[in-house]
Amino acid sequence: MDNLLNDLNVSRKCFELLDGLVNEEKNSGLLMEFESAILFLATVDKVLVIKEVGLTQSSVTEAMEYLQRQVTIDATPFCFQDCLVITIPFTKGQGKGLCYLGVVVQSDMSNIELYRSLLVELCEKLIKEAEFMSFESQDVLEVSVGDILKNASYEIEFRKLSHSFVRTLSGIIKNRSGIVICERIDSDFIVISSSEGFERKQSSSVAPEHFSNDVLSERSDRDRFLYEGALFFKELKWNVITIFENPSEVFGCIIFSFATKNEATSFLKQTGRWVKDFLPLFSKGYHQEKVRNEGRRRDLLLQVTKKFHSTMNIGEVLGEIIYALEQVYPSFQVNLLLSHEWEVKEGVPIKQLMYGSDSGNRTAEHAYLTGLIQIERIESKDKVTLYAPLRGKQGVYGVMEIQASADVRLPKHEIDFIEMLADTGGNALENAELYQQSRKLIHDLQLINQTSHQLNLNLRLADTINFMTEQIINSFEAEQVGFILFQSNGEFVLLEGSTSFFTKESLEDLEPFIRKVKREKDPIYIGDAQLHDEIKINNYHSVLAVPMIQSTELKGLVIAAHSEPYHFTFDSFKLLQSLIHHSTLAFTNSMLHEELEKLVITDHLTRLYSRNHLDEKIQESMMRDVEGTFLLLDIDNFKQINDTFGHQVGDDIIIQVANIMKKNIREEDIAARWGGEELAIYLPKVDVYTGFSIAERVVKAVAIETSPRVTVSCGVSHWQSHDLDSLSSKTLFNLADQGLYVAKETGKNKAVLQLR
Repeated sequence: MDNLLNDLNVSRKCFELLDGLVNEEKNSGLLMEFESAILFLATVDKVLVIKEVGLTQSSVTEAMEYLQRQVTIDATPFCFQDCLVITIPFTKGQGKGLCYLGVVVQSDMSNIELYRSLLVELCEKLIKEAEFMSFESQDVLEVSVGDILKNASYEIEFRKLSHSFVRTLSGIIKNRSGIVICERIDSDFIVISSSEGFERKQSSSVAPEHFSNDVLSERSDRDRFLYEGALFFKELKWNVITIFENPSEVFGCIIFSFATKNEATSFLKQTGRWVKDFLPLFSKGYHQEKVRNEGRRRDLLLQVTKKFHSTMNIGEVLGEIIYALEQVYPSFQVNLLLSHEWEVKEGVPIKQLMYGSDSGNRTAEHAYLTGLIQIERIESKDKVTLYAPLRGKQGVYGVMEIQASADVRLPKHEIDFIEMLADTGGNALENAELYQQSRKLIHDLQLINQTSHQLNLNLRLADTINFMTEQIINSFEAEQVGFILFQSNGEFVLLEGSTSFFTKESLEDLEPFIRKVKREKDPIYIGDAQLHDEIKINNYHSVLAVPMIQSTELKGLVIAAHSEPYHFTFDSFKLLQSLIHHSTLAFTNSMLHEELEKLVITDHLTRLYSRNHLDEKIQESMMRDVEGTFLLLDIDNFKQINDTFGHQVGDDIIIQVANIMKKNIREEDIAARWGGEELAIYLPKVDVYTGFSIAERVVKAVAIETSPRVTVSCGVSHWQSHDLDSLSSKTLFNLADQGLYVAKETGKNKAVLQLR
């Protein structure tokens, strides 16, 4: 700013200009937004002049002092306490450093765009009044840093400045020269802005390798910033200005092209002085753009990482990966090629990763298998595709497919950022997948634990089957569940508690399939039963069959079915196996318990109930029912049978009579062995006449169906609720015994009713 200060006496004139501008704008409304503020002019390292606006608050003054004491202009915008400090560049002299217009105002960062636009308006008015932006040589091209900044909306970014520079000079130079500005990406110089004098398709990579080397060879001599070279495009001659971020690093170049070498030399003489003034501006813009982009990527990566750590939902993780890429590369097309089938939100571009087949993408497959980024250029489709693997610590979970036009160049730092984002996403996917797997395992263990706990409550077999059927329907969304028990004689029976589909008829259709499971003792998963001839299960496609095995012995079979094909997952199949494995012991215990109970209350010879059980049931009936009939039977001449045919035949006769009794009574009636050759039947809720009729039917059946032929005598007694005050089960037995005695004495082979 030395020349600017000398030419304009900034310490005085800038204050006069700023003071006059504030006084002029007080009545226009432009400064109404600055109720309490300080306007100032500054270079990058110091404040030149300040002007208070309105009634200045102490916090505004403290923020201004903080700026003058500790902060460079490059650090703006920032907030200090409750004040916002913001600056914009508006001019530059022939010497060093930019000049800035700034404001300190009570506000926060949310109003930054409002105050920035107000500063732009003030800046334009200030420039117009100062009139120090034009060059001294009026006979040469008139262009200024102010013009370039104005066309760039006062934003110091390399690309915006480049577009503004080309646009501004193209309007002045007209057809005298073509202008191209290139950015160095790795070893190439890539066009970022050009006038109509250059065709982009010819200059997408303006600098061949020898050109890059030639430019770099000039980096040590900062005074020789113009470089004349050989033939460029066709017959054009060119001048090159290299742009440095620092003395050892070239980051770009400006190329002017001419029809002849003489025109190039003439242009160099005319413009060398003012063109050189732009180079610090471009360097500053490049540095600020790089810092801003790096900060933006860093902030975005931090935001994405926070999101990844705050959720274990795989769909949200995948959506966040796409969001991050779209924020940084809005012109790129992004797809996620995944090796797992995860549920995601609608609109997230997901594709199944196909590998190992002709339909697969070999480059994506290579990225997935090696875990390394792959880049594929397809000239025929005018596009370039980058494949970044989503890597976790335990494996690769997919590939990010990023497509761009063929003229896009991704520098190493961009590829490194994509790789970092992909790795972050891969780790988040892995964590979410492991979390969901652990939750599923916990759920499965809880299901097994709860089921085992419930089954160990000494439930009866029917209750056990009902409970397990309900568990399988709820946990596996099965529509039909059947429990089949294999008997010692080789047959199988359907257990009570199975769903409605499983009947004797359906078991006949399923018999070949059941025999197959019984023979092989292996669980079977069927995705679509209609594709298997050995299983006939109409209207049901998905079938799971799990054998119940206890101590290597096959006890039975569980079948779960659903009408939709492939309804059950393989994980469901494994879980059902585990559930049945842990439940089989409970099934076995329930069956053994009921068998033991039956043995306790059952006569081992006849399989009729014991006398004690009969007595208990009569007592319960007298407490619950209104009436009942009791039959007491005795085999006639039984001692003679034993003496004639032996005790073994005698036992067989007792068994035959017991079976005839069971055939002639209802399921709820109770047939018991009273003792020796005496047998008994209790008929709950049966009146005396019906009971006597049943007794006569049993007597006749015994005389016809036994071999060798025997007969029985029967005594019949009856009770009603109004007799209970004077009638007990013992009295009931005595009455029947009296009737039996009468039957024996009056010719046997008959039934006698004995009432009180």
